[in-house]
Amino acid sequence: MIQFFTRIPIKINVSTSNEDFSRGIAYFPFVGLVVGLFNYGIYYLVTSFDQGILGSIFWLISNIFITGAIHLDGLADTCDGLFSARDKQRMLEIMKDSRIGTNGVIAIILDLILRLGILYSLSYTAKAPAILLGPVVAKTLVLLLMGISKYARTEGGMGGLFYSHMSLQRLIVGIASGVFIVLFFGSWKAIAALISSLIIILIFRKMVVDKIDGMTGDTLGAASEVSEICFMASLYLLERLMYL
Repeated sequence: MIQFFTRIPIKINVSTSNEDFSRGIAYFPFVGLVVGLFNYGIYYLVTSFDQGILGSIFWLISNIFITGAIHLDGLADTCDGLFSARDKQRMLEIMKDSRIGTNGVIAIILDLILRLGILYSLSYTAKAPAILLGPVVAKTLVLLLMGISKYARTEGGMGGLFYSHMSLQRLIVGIASGVFIVLFFGSWKAIAALISSLIIILIFRKMVVDKIDGMTGDTLGAASEVSEICFMASLYLLERLMYL
């Protein structure tokens, strides 16, 4: 899962089958924690030299680097397809197209601006849980979406690798692990932000299912991006509400 979702150079040849991908879903939140720890390490290193916006900028670069922008690509493809005003089959074809359209470009720009703006606006104490737990929350909510949504493509795809032998037990273990990590490293604010993100991601799911009757690898990647931003935004709002 670390080899698949990150660019960490683990040079080990692993013989895998479709079932191995489905077995790996239980480790989604732990992959998110690895990403969060890496990003926080870069952020902490930069802020030890500069207390300005550079820490947030290098965090953004770090996240793109370690993930290979795999979820950003899914976000762009999802927006190109869902906002194309076409029928279901054509939307799925657009999402599979390697070229990026206007909606995809706008989605990436907004994603990066929101990430940078929210993190920079958070207090110093809130930045750590935002960086560390954001990817964990994202992976946990993606697991939930997989559990309550069918796969939209009939011909298979990257997302179908995880759906092929998916089991309820693995989903429960993965989701429970994600919640435990948030409880262990976070506070009641992190749990509240997780719940807020869950509400938004369920709204996102309804929009996607209404258009293409299920989820794909791209829409799950988009959900990961949306979840992480919502988690950070919720932490920001909770901070502001406490000052009222």
